[in-house]
Amino acid sequence: MKITSKLALDQITRNKKRTAGTVTAAALSTALITAVMCFASSGIEMLKSVLGEDFDEYGGVYRAMVFIPAFILTILIGAMSASVISNIFQASANDRIKELGILRCVGGTSKQLKKTVISEGLWISTAGIPLGLLLGVGLGFAGVKLAGGYINDLVEITKSIVMRRFNLRLEFSVSPLALVLASAFSLMTVIISALRPAKQMSKMTAVECVSFGNSHEKKSGSITGSRLWKKLLGIEGELGARNISRNKKAFKPAIRALSMGICLLLSTFGLASQLKDLENYMKSENDLLMVDYTSIRDEGYNAETGRREDIILNPIGAERYNEINDRLNDFGDFEVWGIGGNRDAYFVKKDGAVFTDAAKSAPKFFNEMGEMEFDMVSLTDGLYGRICKAVGVKEGGNILINTYTYNQDGERKEITPFSEDTKKLTLVTPDGKESELDIDGFLDREDMDEWYFDYLNRAAVMVIVPNAEARSFQWQCEPAAQEESFTEYARSVMEEYYPVLSEDSYEDQGFSVRISREDTMVKAVNVMLVLGEIILYGFVIMLALIGFAGFVSTVTANIRARSKEFAVLKSVGMTSRALRKMLYSESVYCTLKAAVIGGITGTLIPWLINLSLRNAFPIKFHLPLCMAVLSIGLVFAAVLLITYIEIKKMKGQSLIETIRMDAIR
Repeated sequence: MKITSKLALDQITRNKKRTAGTVTAAALSTALITAVMCFASSGIEMLKSVLGEDFDEYGGVYRAMVFIPAFILTILIGAMSASVISNIFQASANDRIKELGILRCVGGTSKQLKKTVISEGLWISTAGIPLGLLLGVGLGFAGVKLAGGYINDLVEITKSIVMRRFNLRLEFSVSPLALVLASAFSLMTVIISALRPAKQMSKMTAVECVSFGNSHEKKSGSITGSRLWKKLLGIEGELGARNISRNKKAFKPAIRALSMGICLLLSTFGLASQLKDLENYMKSENDLLMVDYTSIRDEGYNAETGRREDIILNPIGAERYNEINDRLNDFGDFEVWGIGGNRDAYFVKKDGAVFTDAAKSAPKFFNEMGEMEFDMVSLTDGLYGRICKAVGVKEGGNILINTYTYNQDGERKEITPFSEDTKKLTLVTPDGKESELDIDGFLDREDMDEWYFDYLNRAAVMVIVPNAEARSFQWQCEPAAQEESFTEYARSVMEEYYPVLSEDSYEDQGFSVRISREDTMVKAVNVMLVLGEIILYGFVIMLALIGFAGFVSTVTANIRARSKEFAVLKSVGMTSRALRKMLYSESVYCTLKAAVIGGITGTLIPWLINLSLRNAFPIKFHLPLCMAVLSIGLVFAAVLLITYIEIKKMKGQSLIETIRMDAIR
């Protein structure tokens, strides 16, 4: 065995607690990376079971959907682990600086010193990576089984939505290649972590090592304390603040590890609260069963005018949707009614419209061309007749839905956009042809709930036009106890009009048909949100454990490295109580600083994510203060506990022997 490897192994065996922390950090890092690889492998196998071995023509896209998130997660885990493990190696190098200086004095080269530290990383990897692989496979198995249960729920929900049945199962799978990649990446992380302290040590001269003891960095300028700390904790607090100011390099790794942990926890709580708000926003208050038809469309823009121009390939006409409505109404003693729409066939010009002040200032009410998006709403005859009677319009007239709901910076806003002086609207087709549409009545906001129009506002301007052709149409009802039998009946009716003849009806036949409850899609989305939340919590907890392992190692190394200093202080009259108070003040000072840094970054990250989220949904940013305070409180408690344990270990040490020793190992 080479002398550098032997020295590294000797250092590892003599500093068992620090070694345990480093091995733990390396093992947790490997475990997380392995778990990610297991998820990726299992996801690929699931897609193969559904799409075939080569994923058909979209193989590259599907693989990218699996591997890109896995790659990003692996990089994040590696970055966190590299920072923490590097801190541990730095603390180890600082603790051994005199030893390395003696090696330089007896002829050790810079290259040998560098190899010694890197060899320590290799020994750590030998122990940590196999443990991490085993733990990672276990985590991956548990995670895939958990995710598989949610996917099974999702499949059951989806079976009630689509008319074509399909099976999708997530089974645990791990390939030897995944384990090799996880091992290689983890080894690279440990080696990179050891390189920085190894380079620093190799550049130092023997005189610097021997002269500066456990702190190789010369200090210039004054060493400042803290008046506030002195007032709060007395002279011991002042000494603790001065120690931190003098030994910034020794305390920095611990502060960094704590900051990362607090940042991760607060970021997770912030994201989880936003996911919960999103779930609540998507919940439906109605209890409707829906049968809907949607035609495929060719999306594009008119080359001459620049307006959006969608070509609907299989629109549904008034005769067909009324006929289907009559067939569905034949089933039972409850009523079925239908609502449809046709967007982007026309746009509305400002000509002839009389706007309220609220409409003039509403965002996105007018598009970039100064026009308004238009949705021609179609209704079944029975529903249309009742609405005409309610708003006082003769049948055959056009009814303007006079409300506009929008999201403004995470807050839902609702306005009345048109004055009732509006009698005509000027419609323009994507190619520029104009026509006029008479407005015979208004459906105001207070009337909409009664007619189940709350889900509307698909466009800035919506007008109910009798017998209008639609791109999509939805039949709604409340079958109550007859839901199951009505669903089968509705399925048979839709099969008559729109038989599903291929595996992908939407793409191949140009339409899709679904039968579902109004809240079914919401349930499907919520299942995915809950699954994402569980995975997020799992990874954050593991990353926080990596950071905590790094913190424990650096703090204990710092306290042990200062044993000689503590002995000198006690020899000149400092009591054990005062020494404990000084060490506790240092721990609290570091934790407060980490809490400030981690609190700011941990709040900023979910806030930045909310900036994009609230552009799409009315969800305001808020941080769950109770969880934030609890997590920071737990961090404080853990830090004080570690300090207490290390202080207790110093009891009974001989002052003379401690002062004579170069370092306590």
